[in-house]
Amino acid sequence: MLKNVLMSVAAAGLLSACADVWNYEEVGSMNNMGTAFDAALQEDYVALAAHERGYGDWDSTAYYTQKAKAAAMGETPAPTAIEERDLGAYTDELTGARADLMAVLEAGAPAANPDMAAMAQSSFDCWAEEAEEDRQPTHIAECKQNFEIAMNALVVEEVSFQVYFGLDSSRLSAEAEATLNEASQLFMTGAPARVVVIGYTDTSGPADYNILLSQRRAESVARALAQRGIASEVMTLEAYGEERLAVPTADGVVEKLNRRVEIIFKG
Repeated sequence: MLKNVLMSVAAAGLLSACADVWNYEEVGSMNNMGTAFDAALQEDYVALAAHERGYGDWDSTAYYTQKAKAAAMGETPAPTAIEERDLGAYTDELTGARADLMAVLEAGAPAANPDMAAMAQSSFDCWAEEAEEDRQPTHIAECKQNFEIAMNALVVEEVSFQVYFGLDSSRLSAEAEATLNEASQLFMTGAPARVVVIGYTDTSGPADYNILLSQRRAESVARALAQRGIASEVMTLEAYGEERLAVPTADGVVEKLNRRVEIIFKG
C-alpha cells in the first residue's frame, strides 16, 4: 500500500513539473523585467506555445514556453541555433536566414523596432521548428512568410536628411525642427536599425573650434531626435568640423550649406 502511495506521489510530482514546463498561460501573465524587445518576445513565444499545444506538440510547447519565460525575466533568448535542429534540406536556407537575422539584431533593430525584431526572431524559430518536423508545408510557409515580412520592415535602404544651422550656432531653427519631424516620422514607419548623426561646419573660424562646434550641432540634433521617440541606443554621433565640405570653399568662407548635420538612416 505504501509503495502505491509513494508511486502516486512521485507521479503527481512529475506531472506537476511537466505542467510547469508547459504552463505558457502563467508565463504570459508574468510582468516583464526586460526591454521592450523582451516583452514582445514574451508575447510572441507564448502565442507559439499556445499554437503548438493546440496540435498536441508538447515538446514544442515546452520549448516556446521556456523561451517566453526567459524573455519575461529579461534574459533575452537567442534565436534557434542551426545545430539545435536537424534541418535536412532546409539547412542552407535557414542558415542564411539566421545570418541575416543576427545582422539586424546586432545592428540595433531590437531597440529601433522591438515588435518587428521580435516577430522576425520568433518567426525564424517557428520556421526552423516546422522545417525539422517537415510534416506541414503550410505551416512552414506561414512561418517563413512572417519572417520575411518582419525582415523587410527592419531592413531599409539608406536615407539621409540635412539640418542646417546659423553662423556659429547649434540652435535648431523652425526649418530644422520641421526636418527633424519628417525624419522621425519616417523612422517610426520604416524602422531603420541604425541612425548616424554627423556634424559639420563651414570654414569660417579656427579648425579646432569648428570640430567642437560640429559636435555640439550633432548633439543638438541627437537630443531632438530622442525627444521625438528615437532611442539613443540606436544613434551614433560623429563630428568632422570643416572637413568633408558639401560646397568646397577656401578657408575663412561663410557658407550655409556647409553648416549642417546629416542624419543617415541605415538598415
